[in-house]
Amino acid sequence: MRRATQDSPNILLIQTDQQSAETLALYGNRLVQTPNLDKLAARGVTFEHAYCNYPACSPSRSSMMTGRYASTIGVHANHMLINPNETTLPQVLKESGYQTAIIGKNHAFMGQKAKNYYSDSVSSNASILQDVFDYIRLAEHGHLVDGYRQDPEVIAAHEWAVKHCFRVPLGHGSNPARKEKCGTHLLGDTAIEYLEEKRMTDRPFFMWLSFPDPHTPYQAPEPYASMYIPEEVPLPPKDSLEGKPERQKVANMMDAMDRADDDLIRKVRAVHYGMISFIDDTLGRVFAKMGELGLMDNTVIIFTSDHGDSMGAHGLIQKHNAFYDSFTRVPFIVSLPDYKGAQRSSHMVELVDVMPTLLELAGIPIPYEVQGKSLGPFLYGDKAYVPRDYIVMESGEDGEPIRVSDITVRPEHPLDDRYFVWCAYREAWMGKGKCIRTHDWKLSVYANGDGELYNLRSDPDELVNLFDHEEYASIRSILERKLIVWSMEKENRIPENRTVKLHYAQIKEQALAKDQASVSHQ
Repeated sequence: MRRATQDSPNILLIQTDQQSAETLALYGNRLVQTPNLDKLAARGVTFEHAYCNYPACSPSRSSMMTGRYASTIGVHANHMLINPNETTLPQVLKESGYQTAIIGKNHAFMGQKAKNYYSDSVSSNASILQDVFDYIRLAEHGHLVDGYRQDPEVIAAHEWAVKHCFRVPLGHGSNPARKEKCGTHLLGDTAIEYLEEKRMTDRPFFMWLSFPDPHTPYQAPEPYASMYIPEEVPLPPKDSLEGKPERQKVANMMDAMDRADDDLIRKVRAVHYGMISFIDDTLGRVFAKMGELGLMDNTVIIFTSDHGDSMGAHGLIQKHNAFYDSFTRVPFIVSLPDYKGAQRSSHMVELVDVMPTLLELAGIPIPYEVQGKSLGPFLYGDKAYVPRDYIVMESGEDGEPIRVSDITVRPEHPLDDRYFVWCAYREAWMGKGKCIRTHDWKLSVYANGDGELYNLRSDPDELVNLFDHEEYASIRSILERKLIVWSMEKENRIPENRTVKLHYAQIKEQALAKDQASVSHQ
């Protein structure tokens, strides 16, 4: 394996949790202020069409860190983690000489070899959290960060967030804690401490700076909680869910979104936006420290999120077993050392592309089993680069999705704290589905026969389901065939078959060598 040198680029992978692309000015949001991300984009490329491969935390993160699809690696539900026998991005980087660090939310790597639900046998070269990361400082939703867990102010901030905003679908508010004692700020402090004091200056570093926000609980300290005036926050188009899969109507009811008024949704969206600006300000501090240390000119930076948050679109909140862009389209910015000018790209990107892209930019061979597509050739200006024609996403567990007629207990209103949020229930994810998306069309098919088809040119908000419309049968058929071919191509291709000794390529080489030898003797 090729070894990293002092000249190899550092890598900073910044990931937020549950943030749709449409929350940034870079993607058309006229309200949210993120000047530091804007400056980052000016140093590289903003990919306009980037998508998670599964609209839930753990499957998405696990796919990203392995460069392989959730169905391939067996992470088919939230809270399942990476099989330790999988090859992962930090593992390859560490073996190649990088110092690796995780600062923030994990939700991908197992922490103990003894607790492995994939197999009783784990290779000695396993992708376990403590093995693949040299420096570990974890964080949880609601402000708890390693190194600060005993701080009374941090504990108070966490307890307030959990009590007031975590257990109800649309819980939101202004956390009375000082911003310096809240998780986003503390993660910035931790990242700065790592850069100043903990990293090895004779080796390149890989840092996964992983913010638990703007995921629930929807709350932030001042000035961020009041940064955006709810009355100025636009609402997504109304969706009656007529003609949509019944699971979406169940989610609408179980989060009491059918009883939420526009004013409440605007207030939640305003706090969500404030959380994003808090992250941006924190990134500004990190970027400033990197500049002070002379690191910005030799660091590849990617900013993205693991999936989106519907934020009221389609009558839904948070994440669910569906493939709307509000759930699946994520921000994706790549900043490169010495990159010439800001650029935007309409090329389609999937989060499985992160691993091969970063390895290629670091000059490290991409493992055979990786299924993602490296963006390296495009970023380097290779005119032979061929972008994706479409992207594919997956979701759901085995089983029949719950029906409206099954509901006998539900929240009475959006602030009812008796039942927790619906996306945390296993039943919310019952019913497997796959989705194929081009620039023009999106087809979602589900194991129980449900389906969705949207004309994204005429209906970018995905309001009119054309799945059963006879006039679009040919489009549906074309997309279904593409999805079948994709499924065959992405079946697990490891281990590589090395049992066959005869290879036609070798025969051709030998025949060519004989012909050339014969010519030279004449």
